[in-house]
Amino acid sequence: MKKFTATRLADLCAGDRLVSLDGRAYTPVRIVAQGLGYIGAGAVQGVRLVNPFPSSDVEHVFYPSQMDGLRTEIERSN
Repeated sequence: MKKFTATRLADLCAGDRLVSLDGRAYTPVRIVAQGLGYIGAGAVQGVRLVNPFPSSDVEHVFYPSQMDGLRTEIERSN
């Protein structure tokens, strides 16, 4: 599994495992369901994540305006 650090959401791909954000570990890790793209009506773009808590109906989305510039540790199976 390839490990690297990204600072832009555009660098994420479906299936990537997000291990930490700015040095804070995710427990459980977050998995990218859909890379950066439109998430609904209009021009809003984001990265959809697999819900780490299946019993919850909350949708997990990262937005470039909030996440770009932060160091995200990623594991990729390529």
